[in-house]
Amino acid sequence: MAKSGLAARLLLSGFSLAYLAAAWGSGFDRLSAESPTLERLVPGVFRAQADLSAGAVALARGDKQQALASGERAVRNDPLGPQATALLGIARSFADDPEDAEDAFRVSAQRGWRDRLTQIYWYDAAMQANDIERAALRADALLRANPNLEGAAKLLAPLEATPEGRLALARRLAEAPAWSQVYFHAGQAPDATRLENRAQVALAAVKQDNVLKCDRMGRFARELLLNGMRRDAENLWRASCGTTGAAPARGMLADGNFELLAKSTEQAPFGWRKFASGDLAVDLVEIAPNAHAVRARSTASVTRLILSQAVDVPPGHWRVRARGSVPAGRLVISLDCDGRARRPSRINGDAAAAGQVLEAEACERAVLGVWLRPGRDEVTLDEMTIEPAE
Repeated sequence: MAKSGLAARLLLSGFSLAYLAAAWGSGFDRLSAESPTLERLVPGVFRAQADLSAGAVALARGDKQQALASGERAVRNDPLGPQATALLGIARSFADDPEDAEDAFRVSAQRGWRDRLTQIYWYDAAMQANDIERAALRADALLRANPNLEGAAKLLAPLEATPEGRLALARRLAEAPAWSQVYFHAGQAPDATRLENRAQVALAAVKQDNVLKCDRMGRFARELLLNGMRRDAENLWRASCGTTGAAPARGMLADGNFELLAKSTEQAPFGWRKFASGDLAVDLVEIAPNAHAVRARSTASVTRLILSQAVDVPPGHWRVRARGSVPAGRLVISLDCDGRARRPSRINGDAAAAGQVLEAEACERAVLGVWLRPGRDEVTLDEMTIEPAE
């Protein structure tokens, strides 16, 4: 079997030290886990943890011989301990002895699958053998034991990178394990490729015979929207929530008359986001029974974003019109492909008159932005439309 390159990278990225810090022991033995420099003071009968700590330090320093020696001593002092055997296996792998490393990890697996390094090793072995289902099982076991496992994103990336891996992950996540809540959370400034892959995993998961609920997957759909992934968000919402809540409006622009914006975002996840600050006020006003408009006032000296929404606009030229009490030249529209609305540098037409023409490229994370230029007069926006430009 080839040397376990992935296991080595994971080990050096912090898995081993976290694993060893959780190893059992007593007295100085436990203390040595927190202060590895004390390991030399531990009597031989209590050496198991100390040797694990010494081995971890040696691995982090790249000292293969010292790591191997510490692993061998750990096994002698704790021959039934899966952690000691796992340390020996990693040390043998680092020492370019893959066959003996595999033997050590087989013994470690027989003594309990809860050992983290053992799971990592066999996860990597499954990936190298292209046994995707078994790799997903090993990843699932690791994350069930610790849903907030440090380095989980790197661990799962090889599975997420292929259709087969995404489907294997979807089968595990369809059981709604505790780590699914962490997995289906984009967080701040997520990696775009990772988010796109996880959107595909989510869609595959809800198509299984599963126990995933709309509340969890609906939240993830909203996060996809916030990152400009409207098409994926729509597909996920329809698959997981059905008629629960407000269904996404089909078409390029949702909530053109702002009726859903007047409701809560929980009821209207596929509409507009409004932006306000100390020098910018953006409010919903009722202009007639069951009819609303957006009113915006700005004292800023620069053009400010007041509204945005993720859109699914085919490539081509499109005309956007803003109807209401809008002075000429006050509103400008942007269309961007990276999930964020950016102030437009080139403007073709006036949205409040004949319309502003936008050129759409093929992109997966398109966001339409509505911007307010500086001026004294407030703007009241009754309706937004988008149509092909002739």
